[in-house]
Amino acid sequence: MASTVVVRLVGGLGNQMFQYAAACALAQERQARVLMDVSAFESDPLRNYELDRLCVPQDILPARLQPWRNRRSLPARVIRRLTRWRTPHGGGYREPHFHFDKDFFALSGEEIRLEGYFQSPLYFDRCEAVLRERFRPVEPFGRAAQEWSQRIAASACSVSLHVRRGDYVSNPHAAAVHNAVGEGYYRRAIALMQRLVGEGADFFLFSDEPDFVEQAFADLPRAHVVRTDPQRSWEDMFLMARCNHHIIANSSYSWWGAWLNASREKVVIAPGQWFTRERLATTNVMDLYPEGWIILK
Repeated sequence: MASTVVVRLVGGLGNQMFQYAAACALAQERQARVLMDVSAFESDPLRNYELDRLCVPQDILPARLQPWRNRRSLPARVIRRLTRWRTPHGGGYREPHFHFDKDFFALSGEEIRLEGYFQSPLYFDRCEAVLRERFRPVEPFGRAAQEWSQRIAASACSVSLHVRRGDYVSNPHAAAVHNAVGEGYYRRAIALMQRLVGEGADFFLFSDEPDFVEQAFADLPRAHVVRTDPQRSWEDMFLMARCNHHIIANSSYSWWGAWLNASREKVVIAPGQWFTRERLATTNVMDLYPEGWIILK
């Protein structure tokens, strides 16, 4: 029987990509196959499984291997907690901290189960080529995204700028971990980007609240608020990737938008305040940023 790496997927598209990328790299190292456990989305009213929108092999962990899925009784919860990441021929692994775990690639066994966020390129830089092939949309852009793709391509110097609001503002649980990045960060990032790439840069503004960014950046010359089909939310990430340079939010979504741009000439500016100040006091985030990215404190 072939060895397997089972990864539990949670969160939005960006988080799912980090989780899959780590599993893919470990599987490549162990000459194993990846299976995706998507059972968490059955009880998550806010998130959906989205890797089916990409050219990722749809190897889903069979339901028969998740006997407790979608069961919320007390006995089922106890069994899930006790057995979720134990396997007879291998072992379970829960990410011990936010920064890269140097022991990750020492994991072994016929079946390894992964749980965590794995938000560092150090987990998957050894399989970058495979990921760039798989992290592509499985279908063409819709009409609105195609029009924006053409506008981005027509720009001599395009910069994606992402403003993440949504649950960072409206959900107390999310806001306790991630604050929406403030206006000061964006003003400093824009000024720095203009010094580095020129005053003629076109800024393509992406946000889950486009009306907000249209008002907030009304005085920014050469600004274009991107509006696409909200039912095709993955398209914005790949529009970001088509820009020459990037100003990202404290969001895995725009992190991937910048990473997917394979140009060595790109400039990427990222916020140092990835989490709230309270969370940053106990969290090492430096492994999150690829080499060469500019971190604004």
